[in-house]
Amino acid sequence: MFEAGLPISIYLVNSIAGSIYVQKFLRGRYQKKIVLFTWTSLYFIIQSLMLDMLDRTYPVNDLVGVCADIVAILLLQMLLYRKDLSKQLFVAVSFVAGKEIIRYIIVVINSGLDWIWKKVSYALLGQESSFTLKEAEVWAFITLGIIWLITILLYALMITVYLSIIGKKFIRKDYQLKAHQYIFLILPSVATICISITLKMLFITVENGTSTIMFEKVPATMFWVPLICFLLLGVIIASVILFQKLVQLGEEEKKRAILENQMVQMEREIEEIQDIYTDMRGLRHDMRSHLESIAAVIRRTSGKDREELDGYIGSMEKAVSRLDFAYRTGNPITDVIIHQKKQEAEKRHISFEADFTYPDKQQIDVYDIGIVLNNALENAIEASGRLAGEKSIHLRSYMKGNLFFIEVENDFSGEIIINSETGLPISSKEDKRLHGVGMENIQRCAKKYKGDIDIMIQDMGDRKRFRLAIMFYEKYFAPKIP
Repeated sequence: MFEAGLPISIYLVNSIAGSIYVQKFLRGRYQKKIVLFTWTSLYFIIQSLMLDMLDRTYPVNDLVGVCADIVAILLLQMLLYRKDLSKQLFVAVSFVAGKEIIRYIIVVINSGLDWIWKKVSYALLGQESSFTLKEAEVWAFITLGIIWLITILLYALMITVYLSIIGKKFIRKDYQLKAHQYIFLILPSVATICISITLKMLFITVENGTSTIMFEKVPATMFWVPLICFLLLGVIIASVILFQKLVQLGEEEKKRAILENQMVQMEREIEEIQDIYTDMRGLRHDMRSHLESIAAVIRRTSGKDREELDGYIGSMEKAVSRLDFAYRTGNPITDVIIHQKKQEAEKRHISFEADFTYPDKQQIDVYDIGIVLNNALENAIEASGRLAGEKSIHLRSYMKGNLFFIEVENDFSGEIIINSETGLPISSKEDKRLHGVGMENIQRCAKKYKGDIDIMIQDMGDRKRFRLAIMFYEKYFAPKIP
């Protein structure tokens, strides 16, 4: 009874574990509960009928059974989930590889438990001569039931742990796999399936009409087979972890390249801005001197001509005053950046206020301050711009001991999802690999000076307030003792 129920129980475990595993990678076409129930039911029926029959009757059942299993899973994925062939094949192959190789670990454990219970049974029955045949049958029934229960629980535990680790470590499930990356990712699972087929061929040998189990012929395989199986599972998991590390490393390289390009571009702009800023200061001074001279001449005239000249001179003074920046921060670069962002915000009907002073004595590179201001204010303008009605942006800086802080506050609407690993907001744009780099660049600049960033979100009814605080710390901040 228990031996007959063991495959059925394993099929049920496979169906439940597989439905949960697939759900972690693919998007269902229907409601989650419907997809899970349909997958579990259909896959259980497929295993119980088609795969079980192939395993028992087909002349080349070892290879055909595994291939049929993979094809069945792919068909179920296409029926219940949205099309994503690369991930669908990886999920199918990694799942089949895991459950096939875990079966051999369970076979060894089952054989060991059976051997132990037989020894215990012989010892107990040999000591009690009063045992009847009925009592011996009851004892055998109980022991088989215990072995069956332990076997199922261990199998369920191992397949769950294996699939959970892969699902958890495969972080970038939205990543579009390239051909060489896909081969690297799926090859360990394919190799594991090939080894499982080889083990199945070697498991039972027939000599002189007598069937012999591999463990009986070579007892050492009771140790080596589980060890090899665990190592194969480890290789599959390690390949997933390594692949994710390579993906993250590649993305970091792209982001670093973007940051370096920003710095090179900003360096060129800074040189140009410094020249323009110097020329503008001289131009403002000369223009005001000329206007004062002209005004002195006008004062000596009278009548209608004087009124016209006064109006003309007033217009020129307004034009000259527009050459002045709205904020004097102590550095021409930050003057220009804040001035440009203020104009951009006002074009989008966003109120802009700034109380910023460049920390010249604190030895912070103007390139880093420029990157922080550019990215932080650009994000604030973009978020506030989506909001209807009144909205505002506030920029301020201040010193607190050896720490220099930059704070940017802005109104926004909607939800912000924070990445649990980085602690940074996840970009709402479609191309998340290209967008969302700005906040990471801000954090990178802060960490360059042994600082970090802090994000606070305040709910204000119909809107929310986003506050980004950037902290810089450097040993040069410490005041010098004369």
